[in-house]
Amino acid sequence: MEALEDLYCKIFVDSDDPDEAFVKKVSLITSGDIDQWTVITDWSEIDIVQNDDFNEMNRKEDPDGFLFYRYYIEMEPGENVFRQDYITNVGKLLEGLWEEGWSAVAACDFEGE
Repeated sequence: MEALEDLYCKIFVDSDDPDEAFVKKVSLITSGDIDQWTVITDWSEIDIVQNDDFNEMNRKEDPDGFLFYRYYIEMEPGENVFRQDYITNVGKLLEGLWEEGWSAVAACDFEGE
């Protein structure tokens, strides 16, 4: 991994699932273990946060409605995790969120990959 590259990733997720159910689904998508609001995987610790900016009406507006989704997820690669493995797993997480029928938008330096 290049030292100057920022692999932090934030994913905004529009879900009306209750908090515990949302965390559980993220753990199922990633095959991770739950520790309160964190899902621990072998490639990252995934922190799930209730978005303080959540707004029922604004979340439906284009193009920036995602900023008002109910949840966001923050993550960085774990130690000794290869860059491409991390990016692949972030992509799988996004796909899993979409398969649940949720809108999800990634904000990260590598989002084009």
